[in-house]
Amino acid sequence: MAKNAQADDVLNRVYLDCRPALQRYLAFSTRCPDTAADLVQEVYLRLPNLKPIPPSEAAIKAWLFRVAANLAVDHFRKEKRHQELLSEHLPVVDREKAVPTPETIAYHDDQLQKIQDALEILPTVCKEVLYLSRVEGLTHQAIAERLSISKSWVEKQLVRAINHLRQTISDE
Repeated sequence: MAKNAQADDVLNRVYLDCRPALQRYLAFSTRCPDTAADLVQEVYLRLPNLKPIPPSEAAIKAWLFRVAANLAVDHFRKEKRHQELLSEHLPVVDREKAVPTPETIAYHDDQLQKIQDALEILPTVCKEVLYLSRVEGLTHQAIAERLSISKSWVEKQLVRAINHLRQTISDE
């Protein structure tokens, strides 16, 4: 059992040593630091699958980078499939030819006013969290750091805001 614990320690140490390089590699491969962070975490979750443990650190590093490369390829395959499904099920609209009717414009103006009124009711922090998440595209962690609140509070406020807006829209 001591040998397994020692082998696990070596795996963890090599992973931690390689983590910054894996992060850079995946960030370059995916062109998205958030996706890279998720994939680096996935590499770590696959460490227990490394059986038998290679005899050298170089072999462990090679395995880590091979797993990272495979995860990046899988990520792109999923994204491609996702885009194919979207294009398959969403109609293509020629926006230049689509001229809204006065009724459509009035309906959308009314909807926008209802959403603006609903947003006014929300507490300030709730509105800020919604804005930073949906408009600026920040992660929950980045919002928490910017507003000096916990990540769980960010999530609760976001759920609160979205539920409030859904309720407002569905009350028609």
